[in-house]
Amino acid sequence: MSKSSNNKVTRVYTGGDAAMLTTLAVLMGVATQSSTKTFLLSKRSNWSAAYFKSLTDAIDAAFKDILGVDNKKKQTTASKELYAAMEAVMPKLRSFKTQVEIDFEDDNREAVILSSLGFDLWKKVSNDNQQALTELLAKFTKNMDTTLQAEVVAAGIDASYITDIKSYADIIKNKNVAQEESKKDKKTVTADGIKQLNKVYSDVMKVAKIATGLYEEIKDSATAQKFSYTKTLATLSTNKKMRKVDTKKTEPKG
Repeated sequence: MSKSSNNKVTRVYTGGDAAMLTTLAVLMGVATQSSTKTFLLSKRSNWSAAYFKSLTDAIDAAFKDILGVDNKKKQTTASKELYAAMEAVMPKLRSFKTQVEIDFEDDNREAVILSSLGFDLWKKVSNDNQQALTELLAKFTKNMDTTLQAEVVAAGIDASYITDIKSYADIIKNKNVAQEESKKDKKTVTADGIKQLNKVYSDVMKVAKIATGLYEEIKDSATAQKFSYTKTLATLSTNKKMRKVDTKKTEPKG
């Protein structure tokens, strides 16, 4: 149900409208993956492939009819690709960091090397701060010169870590730009529009919350976390502004 104050309809979700719908699209993408969908449908008698499709269609319709965005497919694809690249680079960064800490521990240079490569941002990066990850990767690419690369490789670290991390740095930077360009809301949303957005959000979140519980029940925390709205929104957002509701759109006319 939509929240209201002084007869004004307000959003029940955090994040901008386009960011919210993109996040829901990612969550439904997880729910409709073959193995995931089979598991979920086996646990709920009132869930079906048709129902999941109706939720995805509702997200598509909201993009087009409420936000006036016709490039939803492009937007969601860019966000999913960005999310996938971030998930792929994290284990490599974590392993690289651990190896540097061990290989350069004896001469107490591990902290200096890691700081020069952007790992002073590691705590924020570990908390799914996309902007921090982007900055870390930029610093890594800039400061990993031939001299330092030769030194870490000589210490035993496989050169492929450096190559892969730099490659993901370029991918994430490019996808970041594409995502942000496509996330701009196209028009002011009316009160009725907000009510519809609230309903789409509520319907999808029912699936996400139940799915989280089902996967936690079988101790599959990795999959359970993929249904987290907050975590996914934070991962897809490059800064705090993406998580705030535009004041003008919170109090629409009509």
